[in-house]
Amino acid sequence: MPKKRKIDVTSTIRGQAIMEVVMANRILANEGILDALGHVSLRNPENPATFFQARSLSPLEVTKDDILEIDLDGNVVTNAGVKPYGERFIHASILRARADISAVFHGHPLPFIIFSVTGIPIRPVTHVGGFLYQGMPPIYDDYEAGDGMLIRSRNEGDRIAHNLGHYRVQLLRGHGCNIVAENIRALVASAIYLNFNATIQLQALQLGKEPTYLTAEQAREAMEVALFDPLPLDRMWSYWIAKARMNMPDIG
Repeated sequence: MPKKRKIDVTSTIRGQAIMEVVMANRILANEGILDALGHVSLRNPENPATFFQARSLSPLEVTKDDILEIDLDGNVVTNAGVKPYGERFIHASILRARADISAVFHGHPLPFIIFSVTGIPIRPVTHVGGFLYQGMPPIYDDYEAGDGMLIRSRNEGDRIAHNLGHYRVQLLRGHGCNIVAENIRALVASAIYLNFNATIQLQALQLGKEPTYLTAEQAREAMEVALFDPLPLDRMWSYWIAKARMNMPDIG
């Protein structure tokens, strides 16, 4: 068995990707989207057969020294002896199945769990909820017995990826959600604004009123502006970093 190497941060491209994973963890923790058990990943831009993800650690604490390189079978290939997330198989399987995306979010925002157990479709009600243009996200409910509804094997990771299909969002019944995107900044925007959208929809339903939903075309157009126009995406990213730095001076 080859000796596992220490992760290389000297490459400009690799180093930038690693720092984006660090910032994504800090931003999503600061915004209350990632709790202590959530995680994100980014495909290695220099080797698409591996991805970057923090070791098993609270997102609030992640630094560049905590980032691991993991292959698409879920094997850690850097930083021997460091414990990875047990649910890294979610990321490995989705990235293996979806060549069109490079970033994966797994978390437990409260509104997503509510929609996952009620059967009420989560739908786009705001322009920043346009990521839901594909319709009701699939709901995964094929957990392995005896594993506490956690995704800790390649087989279950593959079932997750199959259930996700071509969608950008997936609910896990009673557990949380998975979100995918083309890059880490789009992933962060998707996670924050989908939680915003789900909260608004939930509160509108609690008022006893069916919200006015975006059409599929309206939602898709709104998503494309938010995700694929670099100006608003860069502005969002800078805003969230500034907020995170106010609360986390250690990130520089």
